[in-house]
Amino acid sequence: MIDNKKNNKNLNIKYKNIFITGSPGSGKTTLFNEIVNDIKKFKPNLIIYGFITKEIRERGDRVGFSIENFKKGKGILAHIDFKNVPTVGKYGVNLKDFENIGIKTLIESLSNNKIDLVAIDEIGRMEMYHPDFLKIVNKIINSLKTLLATVSYKNTGLLKSLKEKEDNYIIDLTMAPKNSIKRKEYKDLVLELIKKI
Repeated sequence: MIDNKKNNKNLNIKYKNIFITGSPGSGKTTLFNEIVNDIKKFKPNLIIYGFITKEIRERGDRVGFSIENFKKGKGILAHIDFKNVPTVGKYGVNLKDFENIGIKTLIESLSNNKIDLVAIDEIGRMEMYHPDFLKIVNKIINSLKTLLATVSYKNTGLLKSLKEKEDNYIIDLTMAPKNSIKRKEYKDLVLELIKKI
């Protein structure tokens, strides 16, 4: 469990970057999507750009992951059928599609002054195989833009470094079960932080 010293947020402080972490199956992506959808309703003039990853299933079994940006650009991030490529577990990572969708989306998010909020699902082992991924993420973290991202719970080194930056807000869902009051409190707090953009 992440020792989050910032669970009790002072909303007078501008927390610019928001990271959602938690054990596998804790609902990181679900909360991420709920927040993005609510922002679009409550603050429609805020320009959001980024990418999401989704499971690819065949006959009920997970066989890979897709990647899609907010302009409907799509690719396959990883698949069990990909061979002779970097692997995470049984999945071969498709760096070409990640370059064309993920990396290009982040570069555009960083360079386009009209984009206010960069949303990434997720910062994980597959994405980190690309040599430029973390470099670009760090540029976004240190830019004037707000970042909302999910982070793999296994990425302990990165999470530790993120905690050290004062304007980073890290949510650990491990102790906030789905449909719990704590989960709703986290969601409401993130929306309040983003409304200040």
